[in-house]
Amino acid sequence: MPTKNSRAVLVSLFLCTACGMDATEERQLGAEAAAEVERRVQVVRDPEGERALATIGNALVEAGGAVAYPYTFRIVRDSTVNAFALPGGFVYVQTGLLRNARDVSELAGVLGHEVAHARLSHGAQQAQKQKGLSAAITVVCLFTGLCDSGLSQVAINVGANVLTAKFSRTDELEADSAGIVYTTNAGVDPRGMIGFFDRLRAQSGNAPGYLEWLSTHPMEGTRIANAERLIGSTAPRGAPAELTAAFAVLRARYGAGDASDDPTF
Repeated sequence: MPTKNSRAVLVSLFLCTACGMDATEERQLGAEAAAEVERRVQVVRDPEGERALATIGNALVEAGGAVAYPYTFRIVRDSTVNAFALPGGFVYVQTGLLRNARDVSELAGVLGHEVAHARLSHGAQQAQKQKGLSAAITVVCLFTGLCDSGLSQVAINVGANVLTAKFSRTDELEADSAGIVYTTNAGVDPRGMIGFFDRLRAQSGNAPGYLEWLSTHPMEGTRIANAERLIGSTAPRGAPAELTAAFAVLRARYGAGDASDDPTF
């Protein structure tokens, strides 16, 4: 459980709806939320895999310009196709997503979107909107252990805010647009995200629970059209060798040929 001091910090951050957060406060909020997330999910302790994921993720971060804090990329052992970002640059990618991504452009498309959510402070803005019953439920879930049935239950109980932020349509469009800029600037084909989730949606059939990322990041026709308009015809078609090599490491450790979600050491 969080310490008395950390509880005080989190309560003040969640309940302070009238004040803004600076970068230090945002990073602190994200670190506290990350600690809670990592109590409820199984983070894969795989240094080689984390380095490969960070190579791709940090290339996208750098492609967006200077940031006020370093980004942290973690792999979560979970077969659902999902990724999420916390305030302050904490990004989690589930093994189900790594298993289903066919190339670096598909993975980078998702990572670029999540990096954008953190860079644009969408999660911190959601935290500042917590008030009344919503904030009270958040505090109960974080501090009492009553929501320990898993991360998905926490997301339900707190309205999917902060821990796995349920962003507005405006937030999603902003993250789409910024993610396209990041992937393009990093030399990666930005069409990967659209192609990836169109393919997965077609494969999912009547199993709505299969595509968790799509359920929280709906790829409506307007969003796809917006992405295609932004990409245009001049975007890169490949990816830098370093990023392709990093994806090859992830593919070897978590790809479709693996029998489990665990890497083979």
